[in-house]
Amino acid sequence: MKYNSKQIGKIILAERTKLGITQTKLGKEIGTVGKQISNYEKGKLIPPIDVMLKMCAVFNCELGYLLGEADYSEGTKLETAIMNATGLSIDAMNNIRKITGKENSCLNFGYESESYQSILNSLFSSPLFIYFIECLHDLDSAISNSENVVLEIEKKIGKERLDEALRLYASIADYEHTLELKPEQCEALVMVDSAIGNQYDLSYPIKIARYELHEAFEALIESLYPHKK
Repeated sequence: MKYNSKQIGKIILAERTKLGITQTKLGKEIGTVGKQISNYEKGKLIPPIDVMLKMCAVFNCELGYLLGEADYSEGTKLETAIMNATGLSIDAMNNIRKITGKENSCLNFGYESESYQSILNSLFSSPLFIYFIECLHDLDSAISNSENVVLEIEKKIGKERLDEALRLYASIADYEHTLELKPEQCEALVMVDSAIGNQYDLSYPIKIARYELHEAFEALIESLYPHKK
């Protein structure tokens, strides 16, 4: 398989930047000089296999990732497969690892028990957890619908005119009879007035979604930790 030296260089540069270390520092970590790191990052050279393996240790990734292979796009083959299958982000994966892992940065570090893993397994396995997520999705959709009302106006007239219209709407009691307003300002104010009315109408579905989410959460907790009768 032919590898792209410039692509490898970009990955090395990105990972070094994430760590916040200089080329000189990275060079010392892997037993070379900063100038050579510069050559790698510019794509002038592909690092030898032993150097790349040392970089993998520093960057906490697998070799395929540094080589730019698609199956390793998220650092390791396993993480890439999980993210591709679930659609989870790297931040979501890191949080799950923080809960379930055993490294010193994880919640479970220093404990003999697998309590955090057990709790998470119970939570994700509960049928009521799925219902809770559905309710959370309903709330997210209701809020998005409300926010989109204003975004649609911004698409039509631009952010500058929208901001001006919002300022005028807040300061003018009766804009329809304010003679000094320009026609385009009146047009924008009509849109804002309509949008505020629509948002008011959409506030009820948001309240309902919040209530149902709260009830779903209470039911989920009760299923996991029922009150003693």
